[in-house]
Amino acid sequence: MTKDEISQALQESLVVVDSSVLLDLYRVTPTARREMIDSLLAIEERIWVPHQVALEFHRNRVEAARDQLSFYDETCKSLEAARNQALQRLNEFANRSALDNGEKGRLKKPLENAFNVAIERVKSHQEGFDLTVSRVLNGDPVLKALAKLLDGKVGQPLPEEEYAKAQAEAARRRDGRIPPGYKDRAKRTNPDGDYLWWEQTLIKATEVNRPVLIISNDEKEDWINKRLDFSLGPREELVEEMRRRAGVALRIVNFATFLEVVRVDSTVSVSRETVSQANIARRQGEKRAKRMFVSPAIVEKYEAYVLQTLERREKELAATMAEQVGVADDPDMMEVLDTRIAGIRYAVEMYQGHLYDLREAVANASRLKGDLVLHIENDSLRRALVERVHEERKRAADAL
Repeated sequence: MTKDEISQALQESLVVVDSSVLLDLYRVTPTARREMIDSLLAIEERIWVPHQVALEFHRNRVEAARDQLSFYDETCKSLEAARNQALQRLNEFANRSALDNGEKGRLKKPLENAFNVAIERVKSHQEGFDLTVSRVLNGDPVLKALAKLLDGKVGQPLPEEEYAKAQAEAARRRDGRIPPGYKDRAKRTNPDGDYLWWEQTLIKATEVNRPVLIISNDEKEDWINKRLDFSLGPREELVEEMRRRAGVALRIVNFATFLEVVRVDSTVSVSRETVSQANIARRQGEKRAKRMFVSPAIVEKYEAYVLQTLERREKELAATMAEQVGVADDPDMMEVLDTRIAGIRYAVEMYQGHLYDLREAVANASRLKGDLVLHIENDSLRRALVERVHEERKRAADAL
C-alpha cells in the first residue's frame, strides 16, 4: 500500500494491534514510547485488541522489559570481548614485530580508548532507560497507559467449546502448513496463539462489517507474503479467508510504517528517532524468534564435543604445517597442503566461534522448566543444537 492508502485504511478500518507492537513499547526509550502511545491514541476510536493478544501481552511484558535491560548488558559484554580480542591480536603483532613498549602502547592506546568510550556511552544510555523489572511488576507505566487506551477495546475469550475447536484447527494448520501460525509449530509454549487471535479477529470483523487493518511486527512467512525478502502484504490465503468469512478486506502494516503515516497525517509529534527505534525493535523481534530451549545436558555434551574437535583439529593443523616444511621444494605439494591448511583453519575458527557464542548465550540465558532459554544468532551453531535437540527427543520417544 501507498501511504495515502494506509491513511485511508486507518480512517475506515477496524485497526487490530498485535502483541508484538504492544510489547515493543518496553524496548524503546521513554520519549519514543510516549510518541508511540500518542500515535495509537490518535486512532483510539478504531482500535481493537483480540483477547489472545491481551493475554500474550500480560504473559510476556516482564520478559520484554528484561529483554531491553539485558540488551544493554549484552552490548557492553560484547564490546568488552571485542576489545580484549583486538588487544590480544595487537599484542601478538607487537611481539612478533619486536616492537618496544613505547611503540606497543602507541599502537594499542587509541583502540583501547575508543572501545572504553563506546562502553561508557552504552552504560549512560542504560542509566536513562526508565524501566526495571521491579517497576514493571509494581506501577508499570506502559500497562497504565495501555489500560487507559484500550479500555473497552479488548475482545472476549472464545467460549470453551469454540476454544477447543480452534485449538484443533490450529494443530491441523500447523501440520498442513496453512497460515497463520504454522511457523510456530516448534514452540513449546503457546503454539496456538497466532491462530487463536486470528480466529477472534475474523469473528469481530464479521460483527462490525468493516475492513481490517492489522498493525503487527510479526513478518514471518505464515503472515506476510515475501519475495526476495521484501514484504508485499498479507498472505493471499489470509486475504481470502477474511473475505470469505467476514466479507471485508484485510491489510497488514508494521508499526514503523504506521508511525510514518501518523507523522505526516496528524498533529501528533513523531520524531524520526522514534520511527527508527520502531524499526530497530522490529528487527530485534526477528532475532528474538531465534530463541532456543535447550537442556543443560545437551549444552554440556555439545561443548565437550566442540572442545574435543578443536583439540583434534589443532593437532591436525600442526602436523600438516610440519609436513609442509618438508616439501618446501615441491610447489605442487605445497599448494595441496596450503588448501588443506586453509580448510582446517576454517574448521578451527568455526568451532572456536561455536564455543564462544555458546558460552556467551549460556551466560546470558534464563531458565524455563529446567531448560536454558538461549539466544543463538550463529546459524551453524543453531543448526547443530537443533539437530541434537531433535535427536534427544527422538531417543526419548523411542524409549516410550
